[in-house]
Amino acid sequence: MEDTGRSIGDSRSIVADDGRRYAFADHNCFACGGENPIGMRLHIELGEGSARAAWTAGDDYVGWSDKVHGGIIATLLDEVMAWAPSSYDSWAVTAEMSVRYRSPAMPGEELQASGRVTERRRRIYEVTGEVRGADGRLIAEGRGRYLGASPAQKAELKERYGVAPGVGAE
Repeated sequence: MEDTGRSIGDSRSIVADDGRRYAFADHNCFACGGENPIGMRLHIELGEGSARAAWTAGDDYVGWSDKVHGGIIATLLDEVMAWAPSSYDSWAVTAEMSVRYRSPAMPGEELQASGRVTERRRRIYEVTGEVRGADGRLIAEGRGRYLGASPAQKAELKERYGVAPGVGAE
């Protein structure tokens, strides 16, 4: 996976410009939350305009013919792509996303997912991403458009998840 440069934190903590760390309250998100008993519990590493995660699918995530279900691969891809705008102090949600599957993933195989912001216009982020297998082969690639939260929504989200105001601001 490509080195994304300066690390700013992860999905469990955020690092302010002055180096102080803030805990991100856990939540029930299927993909990245630790409170969801059937969730993926992804640990997202954040970089400048990028995000990545390593994850190993268990047998509960299979689809046809004992391969990891394509919807789970899409979820993994969507999650790192949605987190990529975080270094811009943006809490983004998926507006649209396309996925192209290249090869199957197997249960028990560690998958590496990465997302990177390629363009930014106000609250709209163009993001690309990929999922690679343990041997480096391309499993899936995606592109999407993500909508950042409004200032009022962002303030409410920061309060809900225990992030200090001003943390992550440019």
